Amino acid sequence: VVFRCVWFGVCDHTAYDNPKAMLFLKSREGRTFYANWVAFFLLGTINNLSYVIVNSSAKVLATSLNAANLFPLVTFANVALGLFAKGGSAVMTATNYPRYWERFYLNGLLMIIGLLGVAFAPQFWIALMAILVVGCSSSFGESVTLGYLRYYPKEFVSAWSSGTGFAGILGAALYIMFTCVAVNEVSGGSVTAELKAINQIAYFCTLPAVLVYWFAYFVLLKSPAKEFTFEEHEPLLNGVQQDSAPGRREGCIKPRSYCMSQMHRILRCTKLVLWLTFNLSAVYVFEYIAQGCGGKARPKSEYNETSCPELYASLQLCYQAGVFVSRSSVGLIKIKRVEVLSALQFINMVVWVLQTAFKFLPVGILPAYMIFVGLLGGASYVNIFYRLRTDEEFEDDRELCINVAALGVIIGILLGSSIETGLFALEQKYIADF
Repeated sequence: VVFRCVWFGVCDHTAYDNPKAMLFLKSREGRTFYANWVAFFLLGTINNLSYVIVNSSAKVLATSLNAANLFPLVTFANVALGLFAKGGSAVMTATNYPRYWERFYLNGLLMIIGLLGVAFAPQFWIALMAILVVGCSSSFGESVTLGYLRYYPKEFVSAWSSGTGFAGILGAALYIMFTCVAVNEVSGGSVTAELKAINQIAYFCTLPAVLVYWFAYFVLLKSPAKEFTFEEHEPLLNGVQQDSAPGRREGCIKPRSYCMSQMHRILRCTKLVLWLTFNLSAVYVFEYIAQGCGGKARPKSEYNETSCPELYASLQLCYQAGVFVSRSSVGLIKIKRVEVLSALQFINMVVWVLQTAFKFLPVGILPAYMIFVGLLGGASYVNIFYRLRTDEEFEDDRELCINVAALGVIIGILLGSSIETGLFALEQKYIADF
């Protein structure tokens, strides 16, 4: 029961004492429910996997291309086209073109192009151009999937969120594993050449994940319009309700907003989600500054890019572990006061910035503290999007409101990465061992 509540969001424990409920869970509709849950989990995982691996490799990548102190620009580039990608997705939603299957197929192609570009980049600025494509894919895929979720019961929000959180753990862990293998295989050349080879192995090994992404959408995920309906089973599984009738065409808007102009709809949604978007942006600004500080939190001598595991990548794994746990928690605990999470993350940011300057925290404490940073960031993300998916005030234009709020993630990461890069440039002038 606890497993189903945490992972699938089905938390009405009394339902499992109901023979009709159990019959449903074993029926074709019940099996379809779990198949769709797994599909959205995989979509979330693969959508963010290349993004996470590129971020985990940021310090090694920058060092291998003779730009060691510019590694925060990797994170910046990974989200720089996010506004464009999410804006493009919003236009596609409004015009209902291209179709959803074409959007998912396009997103997979972007992943492949971006990873190959980073792997073969001869200079740092060219690598940044390829990273723009990787980040564009992640942002575009997130916006498309969150919009597509409106055709499914609210429990699948947890599936997507858990998948994106698991992508963090999987991506960071795979990068460490790939680099550890590469460290043993690559030797005899210059340090720069060895670092390039290490990253290339990691990027190449990530490419097959795109096939899993396409499999999840084209094969595993069942269309709600033809094969999946909860209407006759609503009382059995925690009162699940759909916000849009399964038979509606994709992109169909509801009666109340039908006569509004597109600009009126956007302004209305912006006003509705302004407070949530502000908190989403704030928590991302604070956590990305704190996360980046992990690359300068200890003396230079403790960052050996050819070691296994490398310290910065290890801290990224800890951060992603915290994100995964909290993004999977909405089935057990829901947090309304998301501003509390933003305030706590601000305190974390201040501590990590001070750590880069004074190195007062021992290395043994840093992993646990980075997990805490991830916990707050993931909790803010999943609770805000859960509210957007379920609160009645967003009912009339839910998909557009989700797309508008999602821009807060991009704004937060861009601001956080920019501030972090400027901060590092300033500290480099005054701190000897930086």
